[in-house]
Amino acid sequence: MKAAFVADVHGNLEAFRAVCASICLEHVDMVVFLGDIVGYGANPNECIEELQQLTGHAVMGNHDHVAIGRQSSDGFNPVAREALEWTYSQLTTENKNFLRTLPLELEFTDMLAVHASPFNPDSWRYVVNSLDAEDAFAAFNVQLCFLGHTHKPGVFIELADTSVVPSATSQVALQPQCRYLINCGSVGQPRDGDTRACYGIFDSAASMYRLERVAYDFLTAQKKILRAGLPPFLAERIAAGR
Repeated sequence: MKAAFVADVHGNLEAFRAVCASICLEHVDMVVFLGDIVGYGANPNECIEELQQLTGHAVMGNHDHVAIGRQSSDGFNPVAREALEWTYSQLTTENKNFLRTLPLELEFTDMLAVHASPFNPDSWRYVVNSLDAEDAFAAFNVQLCFLGHTHKPGVFIELADTSVVPSATSQVALQPQCRYLINCGSVGQPRDGDTRACYGIFDSAASMYRLERVAYDFLTAQKKILRAGLPPFLAERIAAGR
């Protein structure tokens, strides 16, 4: 099986369409969306509709959760809160109802998909270091867990002795005695200094995972953010990958 993993589109239609086109060239058997289709960007409805065409395998992210009123935006920074309030006002009833159907996690054979840490997934914890990863590994039993949320791609590996080590490589050969937490980065708002959208490809037959980067028209995405009256910072950051 060959699967694509996509996360954190955040209403960036230009980035999402570029990634969808790249995935088509990969001839995958399955696409899994790891949450946060909305928030920050200017095309929340269009991104939801693209997602529905792309896959039936999707989990909810924290921005999706707030955008349908299931959680207050009080814990968000002022820019994110303003964007979410705008998003809520823009979403159609049909698209809000779609977001409400999304689960917090999906489990496949030997594989888990979740937006944030699988340790209490509705608390939206970040996995940014080995201590976070240890808690996450304790919360699931399968070999692989795919996630997003940090907007930074990376891999944590639980070795046979249960020690956890990070891996910064963009391609990983999976070992049967190890377990893996794999963050495929962000489509619509990368924060690792690379402006390109990114997503992950897992090939079970080859026991390989790799990160893919896709250039997209971020200038158009910026113009849409500004035209919508969203905070200019949201336009600035996608040009910096931060």
